[in-house]
Amino acid sequence: MVEQQHTRQNIIFGFAVCCAYIAASAVLINFNKFLLEKFPFPWELTALHMTCCSVMSMLLYLVLPGLFPAMHRLEGRKLELLKYFLPLGAFFATALYCSNKAYLYCSVAFLQFMKEGNVVLAFLLCCAVGLQRMDRVKGVVVIWILAGAWMCVHGELNFTMIGFVIQAISQF
Repeated sequence: MVEQQHTRQNIIFGFAVCCAYIAASAVLINFNKFLLEKFPFPWELTALHMTCCSVMSMLLYLVLPGLFPAMHRLEGRKLELLKYFLPLGAFFATALYCSNKAYLYCSVAFLQFMKEGNVVLAFLLCCAVGLQRMDRVKGVVVIWILAGAWMCVHGELNFTMIGFVIQAISQF
């Protein structure tokens, strides 16, 4: 009885997290599309986004260093850390730029479905490195998500290959 109640709570929680993820993604996509309609410069928008994130992170570290518990281990080695973070930052900037650039070619609904494919990509990468295990239920969910994304891509009325390729680059 208690185990059944716990399982039901886990299912409800999982469903709520999925709904929140989809809602947050939709809000961000619509906001970015709005920004790019008013300011159609994806490279500059990406630079502003990354600059704001960097400045706010640094301010947060200065005000509340306790939120960064591992930073004390890097004393004297912070420049060495740059060799790891600079390539990651470059890849993130490229992904963000391509994602913003895709808004100039594709509809919001199309991009929303393509971005939901990130869940599948992340799961498959986790399986590849041994962090997750594929089983029948997870396989069906992956196929279900891919089928939905494929139907959206296939059914897009204003499909442009350049927009599709740019968005696909942003997801890898």
